[in-house]
Amino acid sequence: MEFSRAKRRVPRPDMMPMIDVVFFLLIFFMLFTTIRTTPMGMDVELPRAVSGVPQQSAQFEVSVNRDGAFYVDGRSVTGPELRAHIEQALQANPDLFVIVRADRQVRYEHVVSALDHVRAVGGSKLGLAVEQES
Repeated sequence: MEFSRAKRRVPRPDMMPMIDVVFFLLIFFMLFTTIRTTPMGMDVELPRAVSGVPQQSAQFEVSVNRDGAFYVDGRSVTGPELRAHIEQALQANPDLFVIVRADRQVRYEHVVSALDHVRAVGGSKLGLAVEQES
């Protein structure tokens, strides 16, 4: 008498929960990378100029928004804090080139104030950021 053995089924892991987890991870990383790659600067509408020349050695940027507030690395700073940042950068590099990025609609006195803060701590290489006209 011959008995046939029932074929044993090999247990397989259920793939549906793993697919869900991978899908959620994919969505998470897609959202995280799009948020992470957005520039962390402030929206400054630069004036246009024909004679604008790109600066390769721009090592320090000061942004001035429409209200006259100063920004360094996307953070709002006061006048004395701006001087401290520039002074610290000048100690590390005495040939520092400072670019002032002022909004097109900012009052002229705010731009002059930013330039005064740079000059007060010994910054002698200054530039104004412009958008090059085509």
